[in-house]
This record gives sequence, C-alpha cells and structure tokens, in this order.
Amino acid sequence: MVSELSSHTALLVSWLISAALLFYTFKTINWAAFSRHSGVQHFFLGSLLVVSGFWFMRAGVRPGLDFHIIAATALTLLMGWRLALLNMALVLVVMVFLGVIEPEAWALSFLLGAAIPILAAYQFFLHVYQRMPHNPFIYILVAGFLNAGFTQVVYACSVSGWFWLEGIYTLEQIWRDYLRMLPLMMFPEGITNGMFIAGMVSFHPRWLSTFDEDSYFNY
Repeated sequence: MVSELSSHTALLVSWLISAALLFYTFKTINWAAFSRHSGVQHFFLGSLLVVSGFWFMRAGVRPGLDFHIIAATALTLLMGWRLALLNMALVLVVMVFLGVIEPEAWALSFLLGAAIPILAAYQFFLHVYQRMPHNPFIYILVAGFLNAGFTQVVYACSVSGWFWLEGIYTLEQIWRDYLRMLPLMMFPEGITNGMFIAGMVSFHPRWLSTFDEDSYFNY
C-alpha cells in the first residue's frame, strides 16, 4: 500500500540512497573482528530475531503511519552504527517475507525506519559522551533511555515529513491520527531500550561497543 501511495521517482531515489549507504557500511565494517568473536555473532543474530518481533507488532490508523518499538538505540549502543544498519536491513528483509512491508517499499522503510533513527541515535550518544561526565548512570539514563525516546521522535517526524511532502496525507491528518499519540510511544521505547542497556552494563559491559569500562567505572 505504501509503495502505491509513493511516487515511482521517490521510490527509485530511496533505493539508490539505500544501496550507496549499505555499500559504504558493508565496506567499512571490521569483518575480521566480527568473524573472530562468536559473541558478537550471537548478539547480532539474537538482535535480528528480537527486533523482527518488535517490528512485526505494530499498530496504526493509516497505512505507513505505524507505531512500534524500533530498538534503534539499543542496536546502535550494542554494536555500533554500521552493524546496527546491517542488522536493521536484515530485519526489514524479514518484514518483506512476512508481508508486513512491500518489496518495493523496502528501501524507503530502510531509510526512514532504520538509517535516519540509527544515525540520530549515534549522534545523540556522541554528544552525551563528549559533553557529559563518564558515569554509567548517565550512559543508561541519557544515552539509553532519553536517546531512545528522542529516536522515536526522529522516526515519527521522518515518516510524517515523507508522507506530507509526497502529498499522501495532510498535516491535519498526520497530527490527528499519528503525531499527537507520539508521547505514548516515547516512554515504552525508552523503557525497552533503557532496560536492555542497563542489563548489558550490569552483566556484560564488554559487549557494548560504545561503553568504555575503564572510562565509565573509574569516574
């Protein structure tokens, strides 16, 4: 349905941008380190299953304007933005096979639902790391919980902006049926991602690629 509502030019552009981004991501991933550490591979595959479940459980009033746990913040803090992008790309492939996303709309879904939120989450983390004390509680509450709520806003605004610019829905429709309910999704997004990050910091901090144990625990 989303591919039918969007213009062919817009869909083509989204495929070109997605292909370029994934090519760069694939070329710059440290595959040697990935192949050496079985734990990273297990987390990657486990995240693929869990996030696919989150994306499958979605609700919305209008086609394309859906709410669900995107988990972009947890993926980014766990494995870095490159592997997070690759993981989310595979999640969306699973969504295509399950019939949740049309094949033609895969690239558009990847850009709006994966690339923009993941890159936003990583930038948020960098600002926290550079400007705030290196404290595990700040990492969990700000880089995890608040970052996840912020990422949900970025996702919703990206999707809304796309459908508005394409002339598919009016601003009044988007506000009434989607954006005004955004605060209801920010909290569960924050809780889900924040609880995962808190558990990882407590029990497996070395598996968080963005968490420096020497820096945070020697504060």
